Amino acid sequence: MRRRCPTLSELNAFSAAARHLSFSKAGKELFVTQSAISRHIATLESYLGHALFIRGTNGLQLTRMGATYLSLIRPALHTLESATSQVMATQQSAKSLNVSAAPTFAAQWLFPRLKTFREVNPDISINFVRYSVADYKSTELDFDASIQYGYGDWHDGDAKYLTGRETRLVCSREYLDQHPIGSLEDIKQCTLLQHIEIPLSWEYWFSTYLGDYDRARFGPGFNLFSMIIQAASSGFGVALMPHCLIEKELATGQLVDIFDRTFESPLGYYLCAPNWRSNMESYERLSQWLAHECFHGGHGGDAAMPTDVRPAPGKPAAGRMAPAQPGESDCPYCGAAA
Repeated sequence: MRRRCPTLSELNAFSAAARHLSFSKAGKELFVTQSAISRHIATLESYLGHALFIRGTNGLQLTRMGATYLSLIRPALHTLESATSQVMATQQSAKSLNVSAAPTFAAQWLFPRLKTFREVNPDISINFVRYSVADYKSTELDFDASIQYGYGDWHDGDAKYLTGRETRLVCSREYLDQHPIGSLEDIKQCTLLQHIEIPLSWEYWFSTYLGDYDRARFGPGFNLFSMIIQAASSGFGVALMPHCLIEKELATGQLVDIFDRTFESPLGYYLCAPNWRSNMESYERLSQWLAHECFHGGHGGDAAMPTDVRPAPGKPAAGRMAPAQPGESDCPYCGAAA
């Protein structure tokens, strides 16, 4: 019986040759000889009944039919690669983890602590990949886990709160000397540094602690917390910052805590993973270590939160990690309840 489709070897050879427009380069990519690529292409052309390449003195060119066929098979090849990666990644014994972490959180909080994770988990390899906002409905993710800033309402993935709801109002010593601030009301006279990806943060703060303020969203905007830290340190204005991101700057005096108190935000940092990857051994071990660092180790988790705070409309109230449910395992690092 005549087979109903070409072999994967033939399709991969064609895809690689079309990408490089060279049989020799395709062979190097696939770790086979140039003659093997040539044989696969000849077999494929014979099977399809169409020439796929124009072979000339200046190299290869795709025929019109070759270009059409390539555009049709590429999605299928990508789907096969993605499916294979997902199955391989969800093995219980997986010892590597691709993590997409919010850049400022990674630099300011995670990396200074990561050495301890590596010391107790030397067999786990963590690779940090390009950060992207979680969309767990997609099956074409290039990461196994991510650390996201938000409300924790990612319904298509596992989301575990870490830290970040505890915020502080900070500025440089120079700015505070030039703009004396004696009460919360005085903040209205200050330049408010805005995070353009979180446009309601100041508005929420004013509505919670002072009442509605029509200029809460007015001020220079930045798309990263790291830029806001630098701007505040340079005397641009007042920043509303998660405490976990500015521990070093407060300790060194680079930033000043204006009121020496915390303000609770409904937003925070969460460890997230698509539901189909949340049972990976490497993910579970990272999750356990992060929970220990944030809630048991005293190394940067939120302190006690003020209680006079209303959650954002339609959003879950902020608070500490929920107590462990019966049957949940204790922390493997210190024995505290999970």
